[in-house]
Amino acid sequence: MRRLQQRVQDLESELTRMQAENDALIAVADEHSLLSSIELDQREPALT
Repeated sequence: MRRLQQRVQDLESELTRMQAENDALIAVADEHSLLSSIELDQREPALT
């Protein structure tokens, strides 16, 4: 019984870690999507 409780606890910890990682990946994807939506003609030319 104790082994099963420990396994459940381990899986819950893994789930929490994976949810945090997923949230971070979603934030990066949203930022990338936002940056990709900026069209080239709207950007200022680079100084040379």
